Amino acid sequence: MIVAFMDLLGFSNLLRNNMEVAIDNLNTFNSVIKTRVIDNKCHPIEEYRENYPNDVKFQQFVEKSSVTSFEQMISFSDSLVLGGTDCNMFIKQLMNFVATVYIEYSEPFQKNFSDINQVTTYKVAEGCGSGSIQYHKAFPILFRGGLSVGNDVTFWDEYCINDSDFKISSRNVMGLTYLNAVKLESVGKGPRLFCDKSLVDAVDDEINKYIKLVDSEKEIYEIVWTIEGCEATGCCSSNKWSNVINRINDKMLPAAINLYKYYQKDKGLEPQYKELLNLVCVGIVKYAKDECNRENEAIHYINQVFQEKHIQVIDGSLLEDFIG
Repeated sequence: MIVAFMDLLGFSNLLRNNMEVAIDNLNTFNSVIKTRVIDNKCHPIEEYRENYPNDVKFQQFVEKSSVTSFEQMISFSDSLVLGGTDCNMFIKQLMNFVATVYIEYSEPFQKNFSDINQVTTYKVAEGCGSGSIQYHKAFPILFRGGLSVGNDVTFWDEYCINDSDFKISSRNVMGLTYLNAVKLESVGKGPRLFCDKSLVDAVDDEINKYIKLVDSEKEIYEIVWTIEGCEATGCCSSNKWSNVINRINDKMLPAAINLYKYYQKDKGLEPQYKELLNLVCVGIVKYAKDECNRENEAIHYINQVFQEKHIQVIDGSLLEDFIG
């Protein structure tokens, strides 16, 4: 079984500054998963295969935008535990989920801002007595996680007390595979998905292109979910290069730049968002290489933006250590 343990990046700081937004973010990522579960029940992948038998790319897009491989899920506070038996599909769907919530809920940060506590989002709102709409404050949804594969893990029904009512209505998990995933979550900074060799050995060559070596001595790797971000939330299947330009100019890079610039003078948070910025660049350039054979052009376009923003430029070394 493959197990993922994930935490929301920056949640502790968010709790101290804005409890309402913290609750919004918890509700949001759980709602995204719930919506995907419902979508699959109403329109399973088999339906798309029947209706679009010749459009394999569309079938693949629909399947990886689902959560059918998430056979187990435990959500508590800002943590999320997921388990499944189809390692390859699990990673595809996990990357798509993480990329989607980043892209959709970082949209308010694509424009320059001076105070993150004043940025609002149209995705979370409530009606007021006067008939007006009050939009909630925004905060990017970013996960850091650890993943491991093994047989030493068990999920089971557990008792809980809810309003003094003692009943079985929750899930619990234990085992060395789960423990390994928990430990991996904290090996580095930023919204990264770390994994060990057990996962590398369990996946096929298609997944290997998303995996990068982090520490050869400790056999720690990273799943670069930002590669999937170049196609998550919609893409142009006939012109892959347009996906690259769109992510540089719109959906991925601008928010990462603005968040990094905002936290640049915060010694505690700057490393987290520096890693986000690097991760976005790695994902875009790797996608440009794999899908377009135009990685140097992608680097050039990114560096044009970086020079305007007075950020250190990148080079081809960011593609080193990929295993596929």
